[in-house]
Amino acid sequence: MHLYPNSWKKRFMHYWAMWCLIILIMTGCSDRQIFDETGLATVVGYDLLKDKNIRATIVMPSINPEAKEKIQVISAVGETSKGIRDRTNLQSDKRILGGQIRVALYNEDFARNGLGSIIDTLYRDSSLSSRVYLCVYDGDTYDLLTYPYKEEGNIGIYMYRMIEQNIKGEKIPSSTMHEFFRAYYDTGIDPIMPYITRKGDELMIKGVALFRGDHYVGWISPKEAFLIKLIHGKFKIGSYDTSVPAQIFGQTPKDQSNKKEKVQLVFDTISSVSKIKLEQASPPHFNVHVRLRARILEMTLPLKLEDPKMMKIMERALEQEIEQELQKVIKKLQSIDVDPAGFGIVYRANQRGMSNMSIKEWRKMFKDAQFKFHVKATIIRNGVMD
Repeated sequence: MHLYPNSWKKRFMHYWAMWCLIILIMTGCSDRQIFDETGLATVVGYDLLKDKNIRATIVMPSINPEAKEKIQVISAVGETSKGIRDRTNLQSDKRILGGQIRVALYNEDFARNGLGSIIDTLYRDSSLSSRVYLCVYDGDTYDLLTYPYKEEGNIGIYMYRMIEQNIKGEKIPSSTMHEFFRAYYDTGIDPIMPYITRKGDELMIKGVALFRGDHYVGWISPKEAFLIKLIHGKFKIGSYDTSVPAQIFGQTPKDQSNKKEKVQLVFDTISSVSKIKLEQASPPHFNVHVRLRARILEMTLPLKLEDPKMMKIMERALEQEIEQELQKVIKKLQSIDVDPAGFGIVYRANQRGMSNMSIKEWRKMFKDAQFKFHVKATIIRNGVMD
């Protein structure tokens, strides 16, 4: 009596397994067909033209093994990003998707005119990751992305890795699309981006682009960006180089006529913490305390580092150098009216009744603000000497 039901059950399971196999095969074919019919852009560049139109240039890897070029570059001009996307698709044998875009570049003219609207369009595109890196380029992005590089291959992936490793190495602050908008919409801090340049086949990060709102207003060197990051948050790694007069170590200059001969010092594996305290509201007066630990990696003068007195001299030299450089970079930021270090956020948090402070109010106060820096350095070990 029970043979038939068991036999039917086995037959049902057999047919079910066959149907699952057929569905998997069909799904695999469909996915491959979709992959073959789409182009995955890795980087996009935007240039503002003289007629105020926008030129976009995208780079996609070539998946055709018979193709001579490793990448495919497509450029189109339009008034809106949607219109440009339609025009780029008309030039391609594959439907262009932006889900793999890693870097978005903007030329200086475009950045100076304001990037809020076009970045907002990207931000609202659900196919794009909010972790796309945004950058300013000191020329036309079309020229950058169409240049026949010899070694880089996919320039989009190369640029992404270049930016990422410098962020992880704490050479520059991070600036993803999400981080840009968080600073843009917050009162008391201004957005930043990596500032890219090219010399022949070589790409490099020239510095950090500064924004007043969504408008590019200037740039600072990586060393100056390091100092801002020293104020803004915690360091776990990093490096810093400086020079101090040889005489502070009791050394006689090699050139007797040059009493200001310098000793070059390179500090590596820097870790730090900072604390910003609002001491006075009007005009704002901030005390910034920075504690850092570092090792001496290189120096151009043989010093007896096992001597505690010599180490104290070196620590004090480092403290004074960083305090002076912090004052310089803050005055530079005040002169161009930008606050990438977020002093306005500290002011709002510590001053009663200023939670709704406008960005216009803070900019006026920031110009008159005073800053005092207190750096405490500890050199934990030494590296090598030149």
